[in-house]
Amino acid sequence: MFDIGFSELVVIGLIALIVLGPKRLPEVARTAGRWMGQLRRFISEVKSDLDREIHNENLTELRKLKQELSDTRQLMHNTSGDLIQGFTEVTPASSTPTIHSDGLSAPAPVPAAKSRRAPAAKKSRSGKKHGTARKPRRR
Repeated sequence: MFDIGFSELVVIGLIALIVLGPKRLPEVARTAGRWMGQLRRFISEVKSDLDREIHNENLTELRKLKQELSDTRQLMHNTSGDLIQGFTEVTPASSTPTIHSDGLSAPAPVPAAKSRRAPAAKKSRSGKKHGTARKPRRR
């Protein structure tokens, strides 16, 4: 944290030994150790409190976004229901659209146009044509 190397600690220890003396140095070292422990605990508590507040703030934002999405979804569902209802009132009864379970409608199926020519038969890997009538085998 403070970038203090081993050589700096030795110099600080020698100065403390000279200034405090050999009797008081162990007491001062214990007291300094307690203060450092309390300081580290205090810093870790502040960090955890800040992390908790940031997490709660993010959760609050996510809840707001979820509510907005839910409101938008409900609005779209109501609007699509109104459009379908308006569409069914305008169209004749014979061409009523199919309404699915999700409230959306699909256009009525259009009959396929009949082709004049039969589709070409497909050949398999063996070279035989599929889709054509086979002649019965004679025994």
